[in-house]
Amino acid sequence: MPNRRQRRRAARSGGWLRRTRDRLVNAGAAISLPALVLGAGALLLPAAWLVLPPPNLPADTMIYDQSGHLVSVLYGTENRIPIAYRDIPPVMQNALVAIEDDTFWVQPAVDPVGIVRAALADLSARRIVQGGSTLTQQLAKNLYLSDRRTISRKLRELLITLKLSTRYDKRTILTMYLNDVYFGEGTYGIETASQRYFGHGASTLTLPQAALLAGLVNAPSYDDPLVHPGAALARRNLVLAQMAKLRYISPGQAAAAQNTPLGLSATPPPGDRAPYFTHFLRGQLAQIDPAVAANLNGGGYRIDTSMNWAMQQAAQNAVAWDAPSPSPVNGVLEPQAALVAINPQNGYVQALVGGVNYANSQLDRATRAARQPGSAMKYFLYTTVINNGYPTSTVKDSAPVRYPAGNGQWYVPHNYGYTYNGWLTMRRAIALSDNIVAVKWMDTVGPAAMIAMAHNMGITSPLADNLTTALGSSSVTPFEMASAVAPLANGGYRIKPLSVLQIKNAAGQVIYRDRPSRTRVITPQVAYVVANLFTAPLLNPLGTAHDLASILNRPADAKTGTSSGQRDSWLVGFTPQLTAAVWVGNDNGSPVGLTGDAGAGPIWANFMAMALAGQAKVTPTAPPGVVTKRVCVKTGLLDNGCCTSYREVFIQGHVPATVSPGCANGGGPGALGAPSGGQTTAPGASATAILQRILRSLAP
Repeated sequence: MPNRRQRRRAARSGGWLRRTRDRLVNAGAAISLPALVLGAGALLLPAAWLVLPPPNLPADTMIYDQSGHLVSVLYGTENRIPIAYRDIPPVMQNALVAIEDDTFWVQPAVDPVGIVRAALADLSARRIVQGGSTLTQQLAKNLYLSDRRTISRKLRELLITLKLSTRYDKRTILTMYLNDVYFGEGTYGIETASQRYFGHGASTLTLPQAALLAGLVNAPSYDDPLVHPGAALARRNLVLAQMAKLRYISPGQAAAAQNTPLGLSATPPPGDRAPYFTHFLRGQLAQIDPAVAANLNGGGYRIDTSMNWAMQQAAQNAVAWDAPSPSPVNGVLEPQAALVAINPQNGYVQALVGGVNYANSQLDRATRAARQPGSAMKYFLYTTVINNGYPTSTVKDSAPVRYPAGNGQWYVPHNYGYTYNGWLTMRRAIALSDNIVAVKWMDTVGPAAMIAMAHNMGITSPLADNLTTALGSSSVTPFEMASAVAPLANGGYRIKPLSVLQIKNAAGQVIYRDRPSRTRVITPQVAYVVANLFTAPLLNPLGTAHDLASILNRPADAKTGTSSGQRDSWLVGFTPQLTAAVWVGNDNGSPVGLTGDAGAGPIWANFMAMALAGQAKVTPTAPPGVVTKRVCVKTGLLDNGCCTSYREVFIQGHVPATVSPGCANGGGPGALGAPSGGQTTAPGASATAILQRILRSLAP
């Protein structure tokens, strides 16, 4: 405890300080003090600060779909969406000025009297105890300084304030302030605060809403309306009273607003609502502009993407609802799934899901995990066959066969369940997903031709130069498959997949723009005929995807794929509006125990049904040069009038030249067709002949 003499000395000293302060304020000497303070501040400020750097506010990156619908908001340390002065309603401006700096519009950026009063109070206490800050001073502190309460920091603040006031006009300073200041609940700036508390943008704020937000600036945690509604209400009403006092509003308006409930509509920040698509987007941005990718969170970019938000939601829902659960076959493993959907007309990546749960696994299986597609690769085999001029109805025998594999080994293809289906046209072989017939066709056209076709259509992964590639033994990604079947859906054009349409920087300048691009790789006739063939898995009652037809309920193409040992389940299909590839499997490559129709099939069908809901059911129209002829089922030759026949599509000039033999032997099986269109009759399909062929094929 100080003694009596010390207390008297302190009292005399305090009285002198108080008297000096009052004299300075009353005499107007405060006008000269800022100059002295600023001079001292210039000495205390590092040389680098004498040239004030432009403000750099972290800003949210906004990701939009192809229609301008906001899908995701990415932010770093501060959740902020800057807006322009024109988007800040007058009621918000008036509320803030009324409660924080009522002389903002008419006084200099630095309030001399306030500074003197605060400085003398600080001198009396020998520490910072009083603010005396204008809005511009608050902005200077928020943008460039720490919250340390020291005299040297205060001097720096004053110098920066003067620099701000000479560089920017009042409107700009107010806009910067409202875009910068913290409003609680993790929101920085008036736009994010308005969305957080009221569920709409700042431009539509009402009087009581604006007063509530203005009141949060002083103590956002204490007055948080979601946590302390009573304190928030009292603070809001104080702002309204101050607005009435300063005649920004009438007493009647203030009273009406004070009687209004808080009216909160708490809306959490949208965050990243399509995490796998965003993950894919980051990879694309790294190739387009590494600087953008590195500063994506908080960089203030606007990214316009190719995504269709409704389709993305459909994709996420289909994967979540229909992905298989762990089963005894895969033990404790959680089967994964991936889905990619692309508009075949312009290459827009409409939807992408890389896994069942992004929170559990960030691996993008849609683009990063290449797996064996099984029979889904037959799209490229039969495109090669038709492109080489073989008539569509040409038949091959689904009977045992073997091919030398080197070192005295043999490659023996077989069908699912080790069944043999007899003589099959292409359409029936595709419907049944007959592997033996596919390998025989691969042997006919040669692996190199099919591999070249697959690469021309859009497959980018390397493919093995052997017969097994026809059955999907080489690994590819769902993204490749969805893009590579596009030529069959759009009349023969390979498309460039597009995900990033445009990038704007924080200043609103366009720094990147991309446009669709496509290249013809097959004729419209080949594209139409092959696409027509691949309707069979859905339309044929024995087709591998027939059970999905009722879910889809529209004309479409579909091909299942199941890799060896049921390790991978695929379904790749399309309409003229959309291609989609779905994969289901285990990350470690162990058997998932599902065929293409059982695993990937329901996801694909439900996604396509949801994604295309409301769109026209399109049946492709045959281009000139495509004809339809009636042919016999067994031989694939022209209808003889007494065989079981069906209508088949052909490229003009590639129609069978022969009528199927007479009805005595039921037409007989057809021989291998030739590109010229001429077909001959195969040997009789007697039991003895078939047995002889089997024995010959198995002979060493």
